[in-house]
Amino acid sequence: MLEMTQLEAVIKDHISREFVQDAALLPLANETPLLETGILDSLSLLSVMVFVRERFGIVVHDVDFVPEHFASVNAICAFICARTGETAARGTDHE
Repeated sequence: MLEMTQLEAVIKDHISREFVQDAALLPLANETPLLETGILDSLSLLSVMVFVRERFGIVVHDVDFVPEHFASVNAICAFICARTGETAARGTDHE
């Protein structure tokens, strides 16, 4: 598994390239509220789920499809780490 900083970079890069329409939101911060800012909506959430499955081999089940898991880059990384058994706080400083 990637180190947390690498994982965050992969997630931020994907979301920034695929979904951020407003350049003022870049660079994307780990704690930026992705749903509240409109960066992600229901359709783009599905796309993120597919990306997580393809990139990290994690199947996102219906019970996992909750806003809390996709609210920010930090939340997505924590979800991936929880599903892979990694420690979410390892190798990073979440302020």
